[in-house]
Amino acid sequence: MKKYLLLDVDDTIAPLMYMGSDAIEIETWGRGHLAIPRYLVDWLKAFSKKENNSIWWCTDRTSETTQIERQVNLKIDGKLNFTGAPKGTWKKFPTILKFALDHPESLVICADNDAYREYSRTDLPSNLHFIVPSGKIGALSKEDLEVIDNIRE
Repeated sequence: MKKYLLLDVDDTIAPLMYMGSDAIEIETWGRGHLAIPRYLVDWLKAFSKKENNSIWWCTDRTSETTQIERQVNLKIDGKLNFTGAPKGTWKKFPTILKFALDHPESLVICADNDAYREYSRTDLPSNLHFIVPSGKIGALSKEDLEVIDNIRE
């Protein structure tokens, strides 16, 4: 079974103004500070190398995602594009839901700090899982990563 990780950047893998000793600074050409903790980079690389795992960007930060891929040598398989969502709906949700429905035989995990907006819905497809970062630094914690690794059908 394929496991897709739909991955946000801001406050999911790159905590706001993160400057820890393990920070991997991402060049943004003057568009603001962006750094990712080493443990997240290491985990993402390992996750993407496992057979049947696939990482897709789930963010509007196109320039930064390209730079992250190049700078840390991260294998990404695709990027979701967002169109206008109905008023009052989290703009990413319709695209995430469609992705899950288009991949019914796969696990779809969305890691996004804004996923709490849909987390408690009862009408989600059974293959769609949301992970809201719980780390003290404002990013996915090591425990969150363990949860992602252990999600099975």
